[in-house]
Amino acid sequence: MASQTQRAAPTRRKRALVTRRRMLAAAYHLFCANGYVPTTMEAIAAEAGVAVQTLYFTFHTKGAILGEVLGAAIVGLDDWTNPPAEPITVETLVGIHDWYDDFKAEPDARKALALFVASGAEIHGRVGPLVGAMHAAGGDPDVAAVLALAEQRRAEVYRWVVDGLAQKSGGLRPGLSEDRATDVLLVLFSAETYQALTAGRGWSASACTSFLAELLTQQLVMQP
Repeated sequence: MASQTQRAAPTRRKRALVTRRRMLAAAYHLFCANGYVPTTMEAIAAEAGVAVQTLYFTFHTKGAILGEVLGAAIVGLDDWTNPPAEPITVETLVGIHDWYDDFKAEPDARKALALFVASGAEIHGRVGPLVGAMHAAGGDPDVAAVLALAEQRRAEVYRWVVDGLAQKSGGLRPGLSEDRATDVLLVLFSAETYQALTAGRGWSASACTSFLAELLTQQLVMQP
């Protein structure tokens, strides 16, 4: 009997994860399409095909759903499992990304930056519509809290990237401090900038990524 229970447990966990991802995908779609404020818990549950009680039991509040939807959009909805355990360190934040190992292993600053930009642009493509919906509801305290935490964590990750670039061959542009480099990266490489160029100006994803890679290389790292 014990062995049967042990075999059944992963199946239950897998079903729970599939349902969780379905609820997050439904919330992502509705937040992006209709905005955060107009989207109700009932609408999310209906979109996901679950009882609204299941939604409340899993996430408790719409604000909590938004926070997890943002994390899932960053990682990828199909790859999301659960929020990382607290306390969340910068190593936790960067370690979840597919560019992490390649970035650390790459000895050349220009090539490492290109790896980061390529993967980061894909993230911005997923996050951009959601961030736009969040800014539109910025007066909501739950949204404001999610945005503030997301920006804090983005700054921590970008500072980690800049510190890594500074230690690689080529390094940062002469006279550029790590503080200033982090500021440049935060302003130029954001979901808002990516969304403005793609959705706003009609640029293709590849054109946008190439432009940002070239711009950030010029601004951040030593030229050959």
